[in-house]
Amino acid sequence: MAKPRKPKPEDPKPAHTGAVVRHQKLCLSIDTNLRRIYGYTELEIEVPDIGFVGLHAENLGIESVLVDGESTDFEYYPRNQGADSEKRWASAVSSPSSAADVAAAAYVTALETELVPNLLINCCNKMQIEQVNTESNGVQSSAEVKQNVKSVRVNYWVEKMETGIHFEDNVVHTDNQMRRARCWFPCVDDNNQWCCFDLEFTVAHNLVAVSNGSLLYQVLSKDDPPRKTYVYRLDVPVTAQWISLVVGPFEILPDQHNSLISHMCLPPNLPKLRHTVEFFHTAFSEYEHYLDAKFPFGTYKQVFLAPEMAISSSTFGASLCILTSQVLFDEKVIDQTIDTCIKLAFALSRQWFGVYITPEAPNDEWLLDGLAGFLTDLFIKKFLGNNEARYRRYKANCAVCKADDSGATALSSSSSCKDLYGTHSIGLLGKIRSWKSVAILQMLEKQMGPDFFSKILQAIISRAQSTNGAVRSLSTKEVIIYILLLTLCYHLMC
Repeated sequence: MAKPRKPKPEDPKPAHTGAVVRHQKLCLSIDTNLRRIYGYTELEIEVPDIGFVGLHAENLGIESVLVDGESTDFEYYPRNQGADSEKRWASAVSSPSSAADVAAAAYVTALETELVPNLLINCCNKMQIEQVNTESNGVQSSAEVKQNVKSVRVNYWVEKMETGIHFEDNVVHTDNQMRRARCWFPCVDDNNQWCCFDLEFTVAHNLVAVSNGSLLYQVLSKDDPPRKTYVYRLDVPVTAQWISLVVGPFEILPDQHNSLISHMCLPPNLPKLRHTVEFFHTAFSEYEHYLDAKFPFGTYKQVFLAPEMAISSSTFGASLCILTSQVLFDEKVIDQTIDTCIKLAFALSRQWFGVYITPEAPNDEWLLDGLAGFLTDLFIKKFLGNNEARYRRYKANCAVCKADDSGATALSSSSSCKDLYGTHSIGLLGKIRSWKSVAILQMLEKQMGPDFFSKILQAIISRAQSTNGAVRSLSTKEVIIYILLLTLCYHLMC
């Protein structure tokens, strides 16, 4: 059986194999004392004609790979780029002025390298034999297609966590930074690969494991000391990027008004949590009412971590949001109330537009940002008052105008989005883009009328939730088509 090896200069780069993941199961045991994760993932994959499957895996120890229950050959190309790239690019910096160009080139090279799968699995042995038999018997392609679906199991462990998943004392959490799902489980880490997930996490009996989808059940083992397994199921197909995990000694606060919502935090923050989330069910209900649809992921969970543990102020996953406890406040605090309500309402709106509905291409990201901000603005207007909404809209529009005077980047530009490699959505430029996106959609709503515009968003959600809506991506062109069709229908009715 092949063992992991470092790629040599003469080794050809593994090409994308075109495999399609139908379903993925993830079973992991987390040891917070040893800072170690071990277990397996099992993927139901449509194997391409070449008979090989390529997965993404970074900083993982691959123990073995099985196809339909039998061991198979595999090649693993670890990408330990940190030290190598640092030495390579340090010699290229000749002056301080060239450092930025060298850093940008190194970043782009790393991103392009990450596109290539680095765990290659041989699935062709049985398939070739079966294809020969079917060809000799004159059986047509329907049987062959069925035989091309394989169950691929990868047994692995994670010890040296560098990114993607983080340990802080007895708390473990993931982040959804670009292409970092592969850092804690093998997957096809691609925005064009969607599938449903079964998730099982075994932790110490005094810890809680929070993940995506609905919690089916919990199992307490008879070990000494006992361990507890949490079993989740996500029935809505998502990309690997939106799979998240949080483990810790959390206090769980079920929402008093909506049984689908759960709030969690570390024990010292429970009184603040109870006061902070009193309003939250109103935002949840308002979004469902405005979009005329139920929340797409069934249940919704938000977990609040200490600021020193969190990688960013908010991390989104399917049906799950990880935030910092800095947003929590008690009844004595007044000035933080509005900002916290808006942050939590925006995190919820991203579940609809950003996680459930995704951009078709990088130059469509502005549209999803704008729709999430537009929903948040509706919440502000209805529950925090029209004056608050108008004031924030005015401040945002002033910032956008000032940025446009100095030559801001266009929202929907294929070349600019591709050249910026995701950096256009972070920092001050990212905020300007979001504010500008919301301003454009608010202008559309004003021209078309609130009722007419809401019907467009309802049509987008309805299409995604339909039985034949396998892919839930949205493009700028589609929104324009919706506007034209609804306008035509309105004129015909008149």
